[in-house]
Order: sequence, then structure tokens, then C-alpha cells
Amino acid sequence: MGNKIFLVLGGARSGKSEFAEKLMYHFTGKRKGYIATSQILDEEMKYRVLLHKGRRPSDWKTYEIMHTAGNQIGTVLNETDTILFDCITMYVSNLLMDHISNIDAEVLGVSDLEKLQSLLQNDLDRMFNEISLVSDREIIFVSDELGMGLVPANAMGRVYRDLVGLANQYIAKKADEVYLSIAGITVELKSRGVELS
Repeated sequence: MGNKIFLVLGGARSGKSEFAEKLMYHFTGKRKGYIATSQILDEEMKYRVLLHKGRRPSDWKTYEIMHTAGNQIGTVLNETDTILFDCITMYVSNLLMDHISNIDAEVLGVSDLEKLQSLLQNDLDRMFNEISLVSDREIIFVSDELGMGLVPANAMGRVYRDLVGLANQYIAKKADEVYLSIAGITVELKSRGVELS
């Protein structure tokens, strides 16, 4: 049997992570892994990380993957059956910050955007290639929908928004099910059939 890919989208405090966690609970009797992508750089992020940790059961194995998920997800796939990747937004932020030191953030040009898009595309390709090498896994991706708000005032913000949007589109095409959370209400956008009780 093949893998089952889920994508849960939403804005900040939309309920997307809580819904993704409910999906995890739906798959009972399996080894569960949680991919954490947030780096704790200030007190606010520390608080948010603690909130997420507090909701997770102790039997979920946590993997901290801050950079190049394509190189690391194979280990997670070998040790777990169901994975919650939370979140793509921070994963893209980490990738952007890893490479932005070589680019002038004030004058980001088309060639810079293309370079960053290529880096992101290559890592997503590696990650999904690793996923294709296993079977019978459920992989739940969480990401922010950033394209519905105001256009960011600076070039860095616009590039970040575009990269997250491209990652979301990439994963949505691969996904069996895609959900959107708004104000704690989650609706299904795409389905190939799993029933949640």
C-alpha cells in the first residue's frame, strides 16, 4: 500500500496545528514522529514551542529538523509510521536565512528569487524522493497560507511569501488530502478519501 500525504493550511492561530494533531490521533497503534522546524531565538518563540510540546503525547518521537529536510527525513521515515511535519513555513524561513547572507536583502532581484526557488525545489524533491522509497506511511504537513494578506512592504517579505506559496503548491499537488483552517474551523479542499470520526 502507498503512502498517504496530508497538507493542513491556515493563518496564524487558525487551528491548523490542532487539526493536524487530531489527524495524528486518528492513526492509532502506529509509531508517531513529530518534525519540529522552529528555532528558539526569542521568548515569544520559546512560548509557542512550549505550547506545541504541551499538546504532544510523550510517545510521539520528536525530530528537530531546522535545515534541508530532504537530507534528514529518511531517518524519520525509517523510525516512524505516521509523521507530523510542523511546519513548512518555518522550514522555508530557515532555508531562506541560511542563504540570505550571500544576497543583499534590500535589493533582492529576480535572479536571487530564482536561486532561492531552485534551492527550495531541490530540497522538496529530495524529501519526496525519500518518501517514495517507503510505503504505508501517513505524512501530515502543516503550513501557513501567507498569500491572502497584504503584500509585504519589503523585498525580503515578498520573497518569503512567494517561497512559502511555492512550497504549499508543491505539497498540495502531492497530497491526497488538503485542508484549510480559519478561526478554528477546518474545511476540506481536496480529498482522495479518509474518514475522520
